Amino acid sequence: MSRGKYLSLEEARKSGKLDRFAKEHPSKGDRKRFERLLDLMIRNPEATEGTSSPEHNENSNETQTRQGI
Repeated sequence: MSRGKYLSLEEARKSGKLDRFAKEHPSKGDRKRFERLLDLMIRNPEATEGTSSPEHNENSNETQTRQGI
């Protein structure tokens, strides 16, 4: 690890310095939206109905359409 340089994620993980890594690599996001999505995925798997299934993927052209955001 070089002194005076930003930590890589791997270096931060191995050295237990994830807090420093997070401070050096700030990001912007919608916390409430992320937490709502995570909550839906964890607590209510049926809420993800409408996502791709193996049967659906067979006929997919890999084009993704955004729905009701």
